[in-house]
Amino acid sequence: MEKDIQKKISMQSRSVRDLIFEALKEAIMSGEYEPGFHLRERELAKFFEVSTTPIKEAFRLLSNEGLVKTLPRKGTFVSDDMMRSVEEIARVRAALEGVAARFAALKRTDEELSKLEALIKQMKKHTSENDSEKLNACNSTFHQCIREFARNGFIFKQVESVRSYDQFIRRKALSNKTEHERAYKEHFLIYQMILNQDADGAENVMREHIIRSAKVALS
Repeated sequence: MEKDIQKKISMQSRSVRDLIFEALKEAIMSGEYEPGFHLRERELAKFFEVSTTPIKEAFRLLSNEGLVKTLPRKGTFVSDDMMRSVEEIARVRAALEGVAARFAALKRTDEELSKLEALIKQMKKHTSENDSEKLNACNSTFHQCIREFARNGFIFKQVESVRSYDQFIRRKALSNKTEHERAYKEHFLIYQMILNQDADGAENVMREHIIRSAKVALS
């Protein structure tokens, strides 16, 4: 985990439980805590400088997402089925973001199209330079813009709730240099569908893009 997590806990307004939950989830998703790793309540409470109560609550949230399992009289462990949970969540996210792309195609303004076009140009540049870090940032902004342009609070909130999974899959996929060109072409096609107000096309291409990216990241 990042060394400044403790500072974040005191600085941010979100609940301690939520911050610990996000920190542990990131550590699991990044591979710092591998499947089968024993998460010890007292050690984590000491690290975060909190009581064991928010640690227990964070464990419960992680369990709900299939990332950890608690065994009676043994403790809490990173789930061996974590990757299956990530794949299933990716498919849910694909469905949600597909619908967001559909709505964006129907609702987008000329100004919003200009933002997507600018992002596509940046992606092309970063793709040609094989700059994974900048490409990752552009891709994340591209998807966020589409969710915003959809103007649907439910979809936006639901996708934001699985943001760490999205970031995990994107980082893993784009760490493969051969993935850069294909990802760019798919984003460009999504942009074209939204430009042409092809709602069916935008939804289908977005859904297929996310599912394919997840397969690359988890392979």
